[in-house]
Amino acid sequence: MKKPIIGITMDSRDDGSYYQLGFDYAKAVETAGGVPLGIPYKVSPALIPAILDTLDGILFTVGNDLDPALYGEEWHPKAQRIDPDRQSFELALLAEVEKRRLPALAICLGCQLFNVYRGGSLYQFLPDVADKHEHRRGEDSIRRHAIKVEPDSALGRMIGKGEISANTYHKQAVKTVGRGLRVTAVSDDGIVEGLEDPSLPLFAAVQWHPERLHAEAEHLAPFRLLVEKASQTVR
Repeated sequence: MKKPIIGITMDSRDDGSYYQLGFDYAKAVETAGGVPLGIPYKVSPALIPAILDTLDGILFTVGNDLDPALYGEEWHPKAQRIDPDRQSFELALLAEVEKRRLPALAICLGCQLFNVYRGGSLYQFLPDVADKHEHRRGEDSIRRHAIKVEPDSALGRMIGKGEISANTYHKQAVKTVGRGLRVTAVSDDGIVEGLEDPSLPLFAAVQWHPERLHAEAEHLAPFRLLVEKASQTVR
């Protein structure tokens, strides 16, 4: 059986001269049974339909912070601004993905993108609102904390556990939940860690970084879910 092709969004180096994509994203997709393929964003949005014609599923990845004007706020002084070209391209890409009902998984920035695209808002700097866990990346160690997962969500069914230990590398997170989205995972300090739209074949997002822990079954599970749903669309 043909393996599904999974498109993966890319970021750029800080100087803006090259694309970059962490190895773990592609490796997690491969381990889950898919074929990873990077998607450049410094191209015309007119190419989006042709790009998606080649794909069976899509993975939205990490990056800097979305423009808060998208949800009616000013920039926080601690924000790290996303490349405007990436933001506009991925919003257009997401609109076409949704229109086609193409299986989609989002991680970290991708989770925030899904929420803002659906009209939700974000906490721009978590230390302002959450004091139980330091959700940002540790200097010398990988920070982990417990996350409760809804057992009857697509993610929960694939993970097969009601609670997992996840890593944490983010300073922003979902504030108000966007239209049609259901919260599927929450940390024990109340921060949203997972979203999905159950009306679509797969429109799911996680705030943690399962690609960095994909050797653990519960963290490979989101990628298995994406590949499984994408396999149903293979042409």
